[in-house]
Amino acid sequence: MPRDQHTAGPVVAVTGATGFIGRHVVRALIEEGYTVRALARRLPKPEQFEDDSISWVLGSLGDDAALKSLVKDAVAVVHGAGAIRATSRDAFFAVNADATRRLAEIAAAEPAPPRFVHLSSLAAREPRLSPYAASKRAGEQALRGLKDKLPTVVLRPPAVYGPGDLETLRIFQMAARGFVLRPMVDRARTSLVHGADVAGAVIAALAVEAPPSQPVEFDDGRVGGYTWEEIAQAAGSALRTTPRLIAVPAPVLYAAGAVASLTSSLIGRASVLSWSKIPELLHPDWAAEPTELPGYNPEWNIDLGFKDAVSWYASRGLLTK
Repeated sequence: MPRDQHTAGPVVAVTGATGFIGRHVVRALIEEGYTVRALARRLPKPEQFEDDSISWVLGSLGDDAALKSLVKDAVAVVHGAGAIRATSRDAFFAVNADATRRLAEIAAAEPAPPRFVHLSSLAAREPRLSPYAASKRAGEQALRGLKDKLPTVVLRPPAVYGPGDLETLRIFQMAARGFVLRPMVDRARTSLVHGADVAGAVIAALAVEAPPSQPVEFDDGRVGGYTWEEIAQAAGSALRTTPRLIAVPAPVLYAAGAVASLTSSLIGRASVLSWSKIPELLHPDWAAEPTELPGYNPEWNIDLGFKDAVSWYASRGLLTK
């Protein structure tokens, strides 16, 4: 299965390769000439990855033996695996903080420690808002503790969308029905970035000569991010419709979050929407403050990016334009 010895490209180890963002990252790495060695609990279906040059290490973030095999002789590690939903605070920390620390420790123990590119989240700058945000900040702090042993670049993408993303799909489904729900927050702004541009930031992080000392915030180039009105308008344009924007009061959001949390606890399955997620939704400032990252040049603005996402959804029967 491994093909590293037969390829000229340097090996980059990847976690989260089978996820939405991970697939964009893997594609970009291969296009740049890297050899990808990816961690997965099980082999993905052949149709998920058209390139058969990927080496798969079967295991989880809790499997030290698998992690050692993953990072062995790699020039870099791209850590994209993480939990965006969990049934408890401890569950968030187990994946986003503890597993990040353990992977970094194993990478740092290599004879020639690889560059470690960590895909964190813009939410990490507001750790008091939610267990998710706190766990992402804790993951970053764990890496800072290893900075003398492991060259690290921490990337903080804002809201990510694009082909393969089933979370943003909900906005387009609403827009197709003629409305978009938004939190009732004054002057709220959020930055966006296409999945392919997240991959572009990873490539830049691998190539930058001196790893930035602080987390790197980045976006699609739109200074100050977008209002909900602009997001709804762009979604409508991609769908050739004009959706109505409906503001949802905080008490209604908390009620929905409470129901979602109760349901999750009863069925034992985590949901992205939860009681603890509501403070994130009500936070008014999710506009990135981009940090200089040489080589990063976003290619997708909101209009082109939303049309790209809609085309992907429609091609798979997930959305009717």
